[in-house]
Amino acid sequence: MLPPSRRAVLQEVLGVFLAATVLVAILYRLRSIPFVESNIAVVAAVAFLYLPALLLWRRGFELEDYGLRFRPLGKGVGLWLLATLLILPVFGVVYDQFVNKLCPQLLAKLVVCPTPMAKTLRLPPKLPLLIVSQVLVVALPEEFFFRGYIQQRLGEVMSGWRAWLLSAALFALGHYLVTFHPASLLVFFPGLLFGILRHLSGSVLAGSLFHATCNVVMEVLHRSLG
Repeated sequence: MLPPSRRAVLQEVLGVFLAATVLVAILYRLRSIPFVESNIAVVAAVAFLYLPALLLWRRGFELEDYGLRFRPLGKGVGLWLLATLLILPVFGVVYDQFVNKLCPQLLAKLVVCPTPMAKTLRLPPKLPLLIVSQVLVVALPEEFFFRGYIQQRLGEVMSGWRAWLLSAALFALGHYLVTFHPASLLVFFPGLLFGILRHLSGSVLAGSLFHATCNVVMEVLHRSLG
C-alpha cells in the first residue's frame, strides 16, 4: 500500500493530467469545426495553466515555487542557448539523414517515408507571430503543466529521477492520447531534456524557450520536405 500522502499526490496529478488531456483530445476531434480549429490552442493553453494553478492556489502554494517565473533570468536564457547550440544542429543532421537516406533505403517497407528535403529551407509565413505563439500559447503552458507542476509535485513524494521519468512519460502519453499517432510517443525524449532544463534552471523559462525553438525548427523542416 502506498502512504496516504503519496497516494493523494498521485491521484491529484493523474486527475489533472486526465482532465486536461481529455479536454484537448475532444477538441482535437472536433477541429473540423472552424471555431474549434481556430481556438483549440488557446483553450489547451488555458487548461494547462489554470488547472494546476487552481489546485496550487487552493493549497496555498505560490506558482513561482513551481517554476512559473523568469528568475534566474540569465541562467534560464543561458541554458536555452546552450541546449539550442548543442542539440539542434545534431538533430538537423540526423533528421536530414533519416529523411533522405535511412528511411528510403531501410524503412520504406515498414513506414511511410516523408518526401526528401528540399535544397533550401522554407520558412513558414508570419514567422515572428509563429515564434511568439509557440512560446506563449504552446511551450509555456505545457512546460508549466508537465515540468513545473507534474514533475515537481511528483518530486515531493518520490525521488527526483522517478519524477523526471514519469513526467516525461505522461508528456508522451498525453500527446498520444490526443492524436493516437504512435510517432507522438517520441516526444518522451525531448520531454526528458525539458525536465533536465527545469531541474538545472529552477524555472520553466529555459524549457519553454527550448520547447518553442524545437517546435519552430520542426515546422521549418516539415515545410522543407519535397
